[in-house]
Amino acid sequence: MIEGYTIPCLDPGFVRLIDHMGTDQRVVEAARLSYKSPSKGDESDKKLIAYLYKNRHTSPFEQCNITYNIKLPLFVQGQLVRHRTQRLNQLSTRYTEMTDEFYFPDVYRVQDTKNKQGSLVADMSADWHVDQNRLMQDTCNASYKAYLTLLESGVAKEMARMILPVNLYTEIYSNWDLHNLMHMFTLRLDHHAQLEIRVIAQAMFDIFEELYPWTAEAYKKYKFVVQELSN
Repeated sequence: MIEGYTIPCLDPGFVRLIDHMGTDQRVVEAARLSYKSPSKGDESDKKLIAYLYKNRHTSPFEQCNITYNIKLPLFVQGQLVRHRTQRLNQLSTRYTEMTDEFYFPDVYRVQDTKNKQGSLVADMSADWHVDQNRLMQDTCNASYKAYLTLLESGVAKEMARMILPVNLYTEIYSNWDLHNLMHMFTLRLDHHAQLEIRVIAQAMFDIFEELYPWTAEAYKKYKFVVQELSN
């Protein structure tokens, strides 16, 4: 996989590979250094990675890093930024005039009656979805027009941005070591996570899996399962 490889998602969003450090072999070398054991070949090294992840010997995975460039809506970025173990830099709306790029879903979900933070795909009419989309688009267009009016009247960018909705797109550089990246995958690829963050996390995972196939295989086999707590 080459630097610059891009996966489109949440149109016009994307997840792009900037660069990475290390390979599966780096994980193996870091682990074997602990007891000065030489490699016994690919099959043995692959089993070692599986053993490390299964038994939560996580420090060797921290020897490898991936840097992503991600374009995503602000409300999705608000969920991703909660993973404080990443190194992140974001497009500044204090310096940059924002463009009118907004995320509009193809299908509008309804509130889950059992899970207060979840949603459900309901059997609503096509007209219902059209009505919700029209309201969303009209509101976003009016907000962006007001944003430009504030800028034209002399209001600073850092204040005018307050009027913009959270489905506006932003861009980030996000750098992860593999240990913390896999922990994020466990939470954000789980079916309880919001659909939009799952789309971004899946694109990140696809790049990770191409770069670190042995580690990705161990993750899929031995990953944590998020448990739903009952009242």
